[in-house]
Amino acid sequence: MDSNAVVVAGLTVNYLVDPRGIDDPTPALGWRLVSAHRDIVQSAYRIRAASTPELLALDRPDLWDSGPVASDRQVDIGYEGQPLSSRAQGFWQVRVWTNDDRESAWSPIARWEMGLLEPADWTAKWITGASPAAREQGPLPIFAKRFSVPPQRRIEQARLYVSGLGLYEARLNGRKVGADVLTPSVTDYRKRALYRTYDVTEHLRPGDNVVGMLVGNGFFNVPEREGRYWESVTWKNGVAGSGETVRLSGEPKVIAQLEIRYADGTVQRVASDSTWRVDDGPLDFSGYYGGEDFDARRWPSGWDRPDGDHSGWRYADVASETPATLSAQFEPAVVEAEWLPAVEMSEPEPGVYVFDFGTAFVGWPRIEVEGPAGTRIGLFPGWYLDNGRVSQSGMVGWVPNVVVADHYTLAGDGVEAWHPRFGYHGFRYLEIRGLPTRPNLSSVTGIAVRAAVAATAAFDCSDPLLNAIDRIAERSMRSAMIAPTMPTDPNREKAGWQADRGFALSGVHRYDFASYNQAMLREVFDAQRPDGDLPGIVPDPTDFWYDGDINWSGAPIVQAYESYRRYGDTAALRRHYAGMRQYFRLLRSRERDGGYPPGDISEGYFGDWMYPGQHWQHPFDPDNAHFTPPEMTEAWGYWKIATAMAGIAAALNQADHALEYRGKAEAIATVYHQKFFDPATATYGRGSQTATALALDMGAPPKELRESVLATLVENIRASGNHLTAGMIGLPAIVRVLTDAGRHDVLYDVAVQTSYPSYGYWIEHGATSLPESWEWNGREGVADLNILGGLPSWFTHGLAGIRQDPDAVAFDRIRIAPALVGSLTTVCATLRTVRGEIVSRWHRDGSAVELEVLIPANSTATVVVPLLRPDAEITTSTAAQRVDRNDRHATYRIGSGTWTFTQR
Repeated sequence: MDSNAVVVAGLTVNYLVDPRGIDDPTPALGWRLVSAHRDIVQSAYRIRAASTPELLALDRPDLWDSGPVASDRQVDIGYEGQPLSSRAQGFWQVRVWTNDDRESAWSPIARWEMGLLEPADWTAKWITGASPAAREQGPLPIFAKRFSVPPQRRIEQARLYVSGLGLYEARLNGRKVGADVLTPSVTDYRKRALYRTYDVTEHLRPGDNVVGMLVGNGFFNVPEREGRYWESVTWKNGVAGSGETVRLSGEPKVIAQLEIRYADGTVQRVASDSTWRVDDGPLDFSGYYGGEDFDARRWPSGWDRPDGDHSGWRYADVASETPATLSAQFEPAVVEAEWLPAVEMSEPEPGVYVFDFGTAFVGWPRIEVEGPAGTRIGLFPGWYLDNGRVSQSGMVGWVPNVVVADHYTLAGDGVEAWHPRFGYHGFRYLEIRGLPTRPNLSSVTGIAVRAAVAATAAFDCSDPLLNAIDRIAERSMRSAMIAPTMPTDPNREKAGWQADRGFALSGVHRYDFASYNQAMLREVFDAQRPDGDLPGIVPDPTDFWYDGDINWSGAPIVQAYESYRRYGDTAALRRHYAGMRQYFRLLRSRERDGGYPPGDISEGYFGDWMYPGQHWQHPFDPDNAHFTPPEMTEAWGYWKIATAMAGIAAALNQADHALEYRGKAEAIATVYHQKFFDPATATYGRGSQTATALALDMGAPPKELRESVLATLVENIRASGNHLTAGMIGLPAIVRVLTDAGRHDVLYDVAVQTSYPSYGYWIEHGATSLPESWEWNGREGVADLNILGGLPSWFTHGLAGIRQDPDAVAFDRIRIAPALVGSLTTVCATLRTVRGEIVSRWHRDGSAVELEVLIPANSTATVVVPLLRPDAEITTSTAAQRVDRNDRHATYRIGSGTWTFTQR
């Protein structure tokens, strides 16, 4: 092997690439190894860090030199160098030693930059400025500050630190700052607001400059306007939509601090204060739920440029009520991820135009229009059509006589392009009224927005239906990526239901959620109550959903453990371990007869939410054969949380705690079996698929009963016409149990169904994303909500067979066990991990099968090759170590690299 056999690449800081403005003094470092060779194993590494890249080039790392460290670790390596102060930058690189102590070249230089770490670093003040008449109904303010850059001085760098409540858009010399939108991310504003750090060096010019700020209400203030949807169950003081309505309120405000560092070392600061100017802006209405109204006539010419005139503007007020803490928004922000052209336009009534984007998505409509000043155009999004017109079924909940709409009033200055800024909708169709002339199809575009996190998975197979199922699951995953707590239901609620993100998604492998999960945990434990309890919705400023169901409140702990297993992240676990312990102590204090007590929907218990035939107003229906009593789903949730706590404690080297939690999990499973097992039928409880699958998932049946219990689950599925009759708790458990048992034949037969209830049924009724309910018929209800996404994870984990070993972390040990089932002839899946890319690709032609596997450097794998017949001949590299063979499988152990297994 030559000395350049291994390249160190993909350097990350807290799982981010070259992050700017973080506030973690000891970030976690990581890297990938890239090599065309097989069997690459890292034996040691050396990290060096410096305050400038030039010092690294001179081999003078003034911040840190780890020296050679004998270790195969390549993620979650804490920075141990000189502490970095506010605004400081760290430049770093790494080299590794691999097989036979071969030394790699130094990696390319990576970097990170600190934000403002101390309150004293902020000279800026939170400012407001709505006119007295505008405070209740708009218009919202815009802010501007003129400043001068001396022409004779060279700018070394410039940074803008900024936040706004609820949302902001920063502008500098007529240009939008940053690609991010819907910023900052949603938090509990009583606890903290988030700021971002922008490099604005290229925005500045010698002489006069102007920094400008637009602000929208966002989640911070939910105004009421007659006829516009604004209500959500999140903001109602009562259970299941009853009780007094509670509105969030708060005057929009911003804080901004521009720091210009000159080559001579001096710093110029332009900080928001009472000298900034403010005026009524073009936003007449900013409703996070009901839409946005924009009057382009009130976009003052040049207001955010040096040639603008602010002489008639008011002075800003310093805000009296401000968040307790300003923290760096370290997770990737939301961006414009896709521009979707309209695929069809119709005119169901004269002057009413309806555009179809071909798919449900979450984001904005964008229009290009020309007409007289004062022309008011109405945009009405929706998931459905009713007699050719847009229907807003599923968008406004139970609130009568309201709409979701955006309005744009023309300035009359030629062709004008516009889209909303400070809210978002879930929709497929857009109805436009009030246009001065007939539009072109190309004059309307859909802009899909989501967090700028990298996609990590791809799947394709020979069955178009399975590919379609994977696509609608992918779309619904994107639709929730608006904030780290993953708000589901993009119209009615926009609420971070924690079980929706965790247990039910079963597709978290699709995107890189490492930093997102860290931010999610920050928000969850900000919301922890004094007694240790966690809410089921995060954030929940009105404390409405004091959620009794631990499958919701405890979901973040399960997610934290899964995030550790996927990314190797122990820092987030250490940060919140005390809060997790406090929560679990509270659960134990509420125990009754060895289990967690169930409650009713009125107490915030949901059970196996959205099982077939369930009505959301009457979820606990004993007359429905698919109903699973909540005491059973609570028991499983208790076990799941205890199991996660055991894994977290072990990851943190808390051996006594791990033993305690493991013992508790085993006791919960034992009680479940003793309490609910029916030996006459080998089922649990009332015999629902969910009840039996939860038992198997927990390992509740004694060893001698496990096969018979599994058989009854399979019989139930077969008797149900190869349909899964579970809700969001039971569905992923069933898929996991059948995958672990190797019953891919059952899952395949489920996946190809097109009758109710099935994914194929949804697709035949026009689904382009995952609907909320099995009852969805393509005409009404929520069309984009990823709570029933349990099956598609099997495509990657089962059909392609990509999984971690049970006790592996960060994919250091991988298992590839593909399933050759049904009429499938090809399957290809790719999973991008913190160590690199895993690929499993197989092709079947009669009795011949070729399996190609790619394993990232510094990982090993067990490959289980399914045999089409007992005497099949397997051809592969002699370097692949065969460890077992029977009539059904041949098992090999391999290292990194590309490997091919041919079966004839």
